[in-house]
Amino acid sequence: MSDDGADPRPSEAAHPPSAPDAPESTEDVEEVRARCHDALAGTPKIVAVMSGKGGVGKSCVAVNLATALAGDGRRVGLLDADLHGPSVAQMLGLRGQPVRVGGDGRLRAIPGPGGLLVQSMDFFLQGGQALDWDGVEGQGAMWRSAMEQAALADLVGRTAWGALDTLVVDLAPGSDRLPALMHWLPPRVVAVAVTIPTEVSLLAVERSLRRALDARIPVAGIVENFASTVCEACGAEGPLFREAPADRLAQAMGLDVIARIPFDPALARAADTGQPFLAGPGVATPAGRALGGLADHILGYSAAPEEN
Repeated sequence: MSDDGADPRPSEAAHPPSAPDAPESTEDVEEVRARCHDALAGTPKIVAVMSGKGGVGKSCVAVNLATALAGDGRRVGLLDADLHGPSVAQMLGLRGQPVRVGGDGRLRAIPGPGGLLVQSMDFFLQGGQALDWDGVEGQGAMWRSAMEQAALADLVGRTAWGALDTLVVDLAPGSDRLPALMHWLPPRVVAVAVTIPTEVSLLAVERSLRRALDARIPVAGIVENFASTVCEACGAEGPLFREAPADRLAQAMGLDVIARIPFDPALARAADTGQPFLAGPGVATPAGRALGGLADHILGYSAAPEEN
């Protein structure tokens, strides 16, 4: 809880009940949308990092992309939109931080390394507590989607983000996650799809890309994670997976592969220990250079007028 003693929970959605019988009365959807748009009125660019499936390193890419974007004094926010499996706080060493509420009753993002401003459901949960809106017998399952939307709207619209240069959003796995979140985001969103070079991953990512393009959401390109492995002795790069490079999918979708990130055990260790990879010697590694190049691409990306 913040020092001013205000209730840290933005709504019942952020303080998960065990098994509700029905959603409580809510505001008009247009009012909620307007509040979300107002909260991000000073943010010219929103980058949604998606994958369609878990286990491809999407959150790690999102955290390091945000870290790279925050260089040169840029003001960058990072929203962990994975309500049930938030991991951004762990990767940035912020787990256990108290929820902060200002005198105006609005949430404050948690300051992170490199000046990042971070918001996550993780800050509203205790230890390893799971977010439970279903109840032990699943009696609340039918209302889960409504409560998830309410929680996401709260994290977006009740946080005093201020004037950001960029907001990076780490989406939960699933092809529907970005179109669903678009209800609360202003129309300045560009998507980035993270995959690994396997057929299973590419299939899931293709579904997410098709949903995004069908919703007329601009896509900056595809990030191929685990694109290679680097020899620790000589520094030479070689393939890690040989099954399915992302080029075929990129060509089929009319997109570019905008970054190929080599596998680096130090990148995984940095995430586990909450030490941003790009805030230390990792910036000079092949993986660090690839992540820095991704940030440069995003900084220079501008969607065509008809796409926005």
